[in-house]
Amino acid sequence: MHPLYDEANEVVERLRAARLEVVRLSAELARAEYDLRVTQARVERKWIKKAGGEKSLAPTAEDRARILLVALDADEEYRAALQRRDALALRLEEAKVEADALRNRLSVILAAMRAEEP
Repeated sequence: MHPLYDEANEVVERLRAARLEVVRLSAELARAEYDLRVTQARVERKWIKKAGGEKSLAPTAEDRARILLVALDADEEYRAALQRRDALALRLEEAKVEADALRNRLSVILAAMRAEEP
């Protein structure tokens, strides 16, 4: 058996776990993005209803967008959903980097094993 065989197997298992983490985080991020959109709609609807309609909130779409942006920034639930989504997006990117690093390490080990073959 090649001396790098055990190390290669260990990297394969770590790579498998890293890929599963990417899949899990991708699904969790998709849910967080959906939750963020729902929270945004809820906050916007509340402000529009409170103002008595979109036209009562502001005369132009641009003005309404600015007012709703400030309202979203002031809403604790929305900010929490945004922070959750952003944290998951960061963790997903970190998991992808880890999987890429493991894939590269495995490639180097396999190349070393092939180079030592007679």
